[in-house]
Amino acid sequence: MIAILKNNMRRLETQIIILLVVFTTVAAVAAVFVSTGMKQIWDVAVVSDVPVEIGSEQVKVTQMETAPARSDLVTGKYDAIITMNADGSYTVDSIKSEDATIKLLDALEGKQDAPVLFSNRGTGTNVLGFLMMFLLFMGSMCMSMFADDKTYGQLDRVAASPVKISTYLLAQCLFDFCFLFFPTIVTLMLVKVISGVELGYSFLQLACLIALICALSTTFSLLLFAFLPNKDDSAKMTGNFIIILTSILAGGFYAFDKGNRALEYLITVLPQKAFLTLANSLEQGAVLTAYLPALVYLLALIVTFYCASVVKTKRNYVNKR
Repeated sequence: MIAILKNNMRRLETQIIILLVVFTTVAAVAAVFVSTGMKQIWDVAVVSDVPVEIGSEQVKVTQMETAPARSDLVTGKYDAIITMNADGSYTVDSIKSEDATIKLLDALEGKQDAPVLFSNRGTGTNVLGFLMMFLLFMGSMCMSMFADDKTYGQLDRVAASPVKISTYLLAQCLFDFCFLFFPTIVTLMLVKVISGVELGYSFLQLACLIALICALSTTFSLLLFAFLPNKDDSAKMTGNFIIILTSILAGGFYAFDKGNRALEYLITVLPQKAFLTLANSLEQGAVLTAYLPALVYLLALIVTFYCASVVKTKRNYVNKR
């Protein structure tokens, strides 16, 4: 395993190191800024033929004659679509919870301020939620050495050597994990100290949460490269598409709260949702039983992704011999 790690260090390109450091720094700074420094405003589309006046500074209204696509609610372009009827009544379409929608209507009528964008989540959870998708992205970049070994026949030589496939893949995961974890935790702590933002976690808790998402990123990338061909970067593109879609749905950038039954069942099985639940529970000081199912689920997924990758790689490179 040590020989594999040393070999990966020799193969590591300077531009990848620079990209990782820059990317992690920008992501961490952006996560803190977005979660603490920006004024949170609702974006509402109003479908009406007559001018509509809104008396709340926390609500940005875009008036139009034709209703936008409902997919704009999922992508976050609009938080709600309000359609004004001829009789003076109106209908509201939103993927936010019923409570959030009621508060939004109250804000539109000037009764109270609009609820915050991230519902009841804390600052630390918001920062980790924003950072989560970028770490999942970086996993595929760091796993490129495994992809190169598949492409250029190195795995055939590994399969013919005394080194076990499981050991080889574990070394790749360990290298990927360290490449993600250490720059991220150092950068995040520096940003925390410089900005003075209180994330709500002890150093040990923050390190464990970062380690968990880095491990998930590593094993998920390994799974993709083990099961999908490398031609035209299909594994990386597929992974990026899955990461973007599931991170948005899980609430990495804003929370899809309870009350949205169409998405409820899908969201509950997403690992990003489990991670955010775990992060928020730790930040709120919840008891172990409140976040233990999410922790067990994430650990089980990490082990499952790794074991499935080992089985697939053995079938392709060892059993065929």
